[in-house]
This record gives sequence, structure tokens and C-alpha cells, in this order.
Amino acid sequence: MKKILAVLLLAVVIIGCGPSMAKKETLDALAEARAALEAAQAKITELENAMGELRAKKAELEQEINGLEEAIGTLQNKIDTHCRKGRRIK
Repeated sequence: MKKILAVLLLAVVIIGCGPSMAKKETLDALAEARAALEAAQAKITELENAMGELRAKKAELEQEINGLEEAIGTLQNKIDTHCRKGRRIK
């Protein structure tokens, strides 16, 4: 009797805790989530590439600004030098 009861209890545990089949809705939701994850990862890669390009462009523009500021300084020095020569100090 105890053996039969133990076998029945073991059978119930095995059947109840065994692998259950996933529902179609669950599988569809997982597939949809996986597709969304892959799309998000692709978008992240795309945006990281765009950020790299923008950083490079920013560095290029900063160099150009520095060059223009130097040119302005040089021109301002020339203007100041020429304007002083034309003035007579009394």
C-alpha cells in the first residue's frame, strides 16, 4: 500500500512538474520581443555610428574655427599696426 501510494505520489510530481508546452501566444510574444530587441540593437549601432561621424565633424569644425580665430588675430594686429603708424602723437 505504501509502495503504491509512493509511486502514485511520484507520478503526480513528475506529471505536474514536468516540462509543459508553451502556448502559441507565449511563443509569439517571445518572437515579437526578440525582433524588437534586434531592431533596437541595430538602431543603437546606427546611432553610435552617427555619433562618431558627428564627433569627427565637430573636431573638424573646431579646427576651422581655431584657424579663423588666428586669422582674425593676425588681421587685427596688422590693422592695429597700420593705424598707429598713421596717427601722430602730440
